[in-house]
Amino acid sequence: MSSFPLRIPEDLKKEAAAQAEAAGVSLNQYIATALAARVGAQAEAARYFAARGSRAERGRAKEILARSGVGNQPRDDDRLDPA
Repeated sequence: MSSFPLRIPEDLKKEAAAQAEAAGVSLNQYIATALAARVGAQAEAARYFAARGSRAERGRAKEILARSGVGNQPRDDDRLDPA
């Protein structure tokens, strides 16, 4: 385990401390758990998109985009006001 000095805004620290107290854990444990959840979610997203990307067929996206809009006029709420 290592220590790391963390600088955060005072209002964020107060809110985190209040939530940690409500959860019955130390502020240190609360922050470590929140950080672990975020890091895990980011790693899972990276794995997911890497797996999706590995299944992609080169050039397929261009084929799909070439067909998009064919025979379909933009909806009124899709148009930009000329300004």
